[in-house]
Amino acid sequence: MTSSTAGVLDEAYQRLHATGPEFDGSLSNHGPMVAEAMARRGQADGVQRWLDCYVQRLEEFPRGVGPIGPQWRWALGDPRRVADWTAYFRAEVADRPWLEVLDTWWPRLLPGLAAAATHGVIRTGHAVEALLTDGETPDHLTELAHGLAY
Repeated sequence: MTSSTAGVLDEAYQRLHATGPEFDGSLSNHGPMVAEAMARRGQADGVQRWLDCYVQRLEEFPRGVGPIGPQWRWALGDPRRVADWTAYFRAEVADRPWLEVLDTWWPRLLPGLAAAATHGVIRTGHAVEALLTDGETPDHLTELAHGLAY
């Protein structure tokens, strides 16, 4: 992927991180995954145009309930806590190498793999692909946080 294509993906992530992981009750936001797939398959020029239409369907990023703390197990699986988990994982990937965060958390999150029709793990996989291919950018790390939180 060229640096200009990686930039397109970062711009897409910036727009999409202002939106929630679901909309219309329980439909998953596929935006980050579609943008990553388009950028990787030579369609980077069309990503922003596609997003212009898609984001109109999405809802704002939800408000949190409160910080995730040492009793984090109580917050697992609670859809009201997605903003709290996103903030938690953003701090985690800011403080530690993202592979270390992933190594720590995937076993903890594995029991909930099927939640949200597996879209959390799919989104995380796309974020990992972007990190491995493009390197660590703030927007790529934030996308990993969103994926883990979902």
